[in-house]
Amino acid sequence: MTITKGEMSPRGNAIAHYKARTNAEGAAAWADVSCAPSIRMHIPKFEITAVGAEEIDSKVFALIAAAGIQQELVEIHEHGLYVTCFLHQSDGIGEWDAVEIFLFDEQDRVVEIWAL
Repeated sequence: MTITKGEMSPRGNAIAHYKARTNAEGAAAWADVSCAPSIRMHIPKFEITAVGAEEIDSKVFALIAAAGIQQELVEIHEHGLYVTCFLHQSDGIGEWDAVEIFLFDEQDRVVEIWAL
């Protein structure tokens, strides 16, 4: 079952707002998502693990901008402390489907992200 934006918690809505945007607009929307100080992000496809908001900004958003990666949010599901996004991505050379999983803590802060 697909959960629509109106049926999600504020944390789910914040992720939906962020993932529905691309490039600089997405980076700006990311600033509205509450993150734990020790947030970790894993992107196996690009062999990236980033720790902390600054490192995520410098590694991940720099990669997105340099590679010209565009994304379309296809579906979003929320289950407990997890928000899962199904995405269609492209970079001008190829297209692929991706999944991003966001884990929140009890204070509604993102503590870990897996971009698969």
